[in-house]
Formats: sequence, C-alpha cells, structure tokens
Amino acid sequence: MLFMDIVTWEPKDTDEVLSRFEKWEYPQGIEVISEWDDLSSCRHIVVYDAKNSEAYLAATFPWRDICYFDSFPVMESNACIKCLADTWNQMPV
Repeated sequence: MLFMDIVTWEPKDTDEVLSRFEKWEYPQGIEVISEWDDLSSCRHIVVYDAKNSEAYLAATFPWRDICYFDSFPVMESNACIKCLADTWNQMPV
C-alpha cells in the first residue's frame, strides 16, 4: 500500500537528523517512490510502498526519538476517482 509520510523535527536536531540520514538505508519491504525536502522548514516528505506493517515499523521506529511522523495512505487521483465511482455504484439504493 502507498503511504505519504511528512517527517518533521525540531531545528535544534537538524545536525543529528542529517548525520543519521546520510547513513540511512530503507529496510526491506519499503520501496521509495519519491522524496522531497521542504526548503522553508525542518520537514521531509516521502512517498513509498510499504509491503507490510513490519516494514513500516522498521522504517519509522529508529527515528521516533528525534522525528515526528504524519503518515497517510495515498492513491493516485485518477485511480482514487475510479475506485470511489466503482464503490458508489455498488452501494445499495
């Protein structure tokens, strides 16, 4: 399933976050689609496919002492619209 994480940290922790990220490798079961950094604050955005909850935990747990995670399940807009339409059409009247 696809997720988008918005990862934030306190400005005072920036050096530590950068140091850890230089050595970081995503665990098995996480396929990164894309990553971005917010140029105006201490925020990193990543879209990825998590194969299972264990992979998600392995990717986020090591950072929980220094970062905050807002995780959202996501779907491409066209696929979402089709899914919603299909669901709506299957609802009993």
